[in-house]
Amino acid sequence: MQVFYLLLVFKEGVLITAAADKNDDAKITHKALTDIIDKFVAKFGNQLESWSGDVRIFRDFDQVIDEILRSGRLAEIELKLPILKIFKKDFQKTQKQIAKKGLVLSKEDLREVKDVKPGWVSKRLPKQIITQGFLDKKEFKIAHLADGFHTISEIAEESGRPESEIQRIIGSLDDLGLLSFIEIK
Repeated sequence: MQVFYLLLVFKEGVLITAAADKNDDAKITHKALTDIIDKFVAKFGNQLESWSGDVRIFRDFDQVIDEILRSGRLAEIELKLPILKIFKKDFQKTQKQIAKKGLVLSKEDLREVKDVKPGWVSKRLPKQIITQGFLDKKEFKIAHLADGFHTISEIAEESGRPESEIQRIIGSLDDLGLLSFIEIK
């Protein structure tokens, strides 16, 4: 089951709502809902004052909604996944193998396999990184969850730590030059 949040926009006596997930930008969704209300009021404003409750008069408006929301894909944020540089070569090899078969790795693929660990996660950063004070044990453990298949929020969930803490650790790993980011469209 996935977590959704509801966005509500009220304008000119019309209330509109949309369900969004963590991969949707709330500002983009809010603007789109406002645009939908504006077009709705422009088209049906005269009829709303004496409206009897029969929703059939709005039947064709779903096409306008789909056009504005791009069939629900308008506010999707490009997925950026952290990956340790020691994992990246193996990740790229895997992508090339997938591409040879005429396939492309997509967001949906990643969401379906989030519980599956790729083979390259058996590689480890050297322990000296802890003894030299670059990372503590907790950060070292979290670094290895950056495998190119887990978002920051999934790493937070798996490690049982707040997302803000994971973002800070990911930022530190990036500052140390240990991370790369994979953009999935």
